[in-house]
Amino acid sequence: MLEIHFTDADLAKLTIAEDADPMWELLMSSYRIRRPEGEPFFGRWRRGSRSAVPESGRLLMAAVPPYGYCPDFLTPPGARTVGDGIAAMLETPPRVLAADVAELAAQGTRVPPWLRRLGDGEPRELRRLGTALHDYYRQCLAPDWPAVRRTVARDRRRLQSGLERGGPQLLLSTLHPDITWNPPVLHVRFPVDQTLHLAGRGLRLLPTFFAHGMPTTYKDPGLPPVLVYSIGHTTLDSDAEPGPSLAALLGRTRARVLMTVAITRCNTSELAELTDIALATASQHASVLRASGLITSTRAGKSQIHEITPLGLGVIRAG
Repeated sequence: MLEIHFTDADLAKLTIAEDADPMWELLMSSYRIRRPEGEPFFGRWRRGSRSAVPESGRLLMAAVPPYGYCPDFLTPPGARTVGDGIAAMLETPPRVLAADVAELAAQGTRVPPWLRRLGDGEPRELRRLGTALHDYYRQCLAPDWPAVRRTVARDRRRLQSGLERGGPQLLLSTLHPDITWNPPVLHVRFPVDQTLHLAGRGLRLLPTFFAHGMPTTYKDPGLPPVLVYSIGHTTLDSDAEPGPSLAALLGRTRARVLMTVAITRCNTSELAELTDIALATASQHASVLRASGLITSTRAGKSQIHEITPLGLGVIRAG
């Protein structure tokens, strides 16, 4: 559990990031390439990007283990462009690099020789990493960057609306399913126990396109406080298959029916055709999903039109 302690001054300084942060998106996307979660939302991007990762970009994968601690210096605060973010990373003080690399080793991660040299203060290795991040961004993120920004902007508008309607108390109460506001402490589901006292510095909220699952923050409490969390994706990959958890929960055929309804609003005949099952079977699965609150069905002439519900999307995200 992560506990973030607020004062009245911190509530007054609660801010929402003005745009998608390229360094956090770059980092989170490196997890999506290597981890299976979020297949319905990231599957197509993952499959295309795995083959597009340039050789130099593999340095990023070596510096960031697929699970566990990630060095703070890779996500310098407040980057507006990837160029600005990488330039700020290149200015990281040697003592900070050394501490972050030492922490990576202390967590049991194998630290490759080039990263040890970076931690020892060799500027050439840091420049190599900067080039790798540029190459990775250009090949894997830049083609989708406008869509990333649009999707993050949608969630930012949601946050701003909550802030305007009910102030910081309402905003923090409706931020994310893994976040609970119990004034004056924000409780965040987190892989380790960590406490962050804001002490009048405020908190920056950063919705992130490629994040998935639990929110995250810096390990170093001295850095500008930020809470990075996943947005609620509403668009699925049209060729995505149910993940094993979702299939185990609903059965593979019913999971495919749910995902199909999430991808496209359709009637029962179309649903049967899209999922390659009998019409009666499609109707039965739709009835069970509707009774469970995962889809809705409305009459349109002689047909019923099926649509996903927020609960249905939540089940897909979790599975």
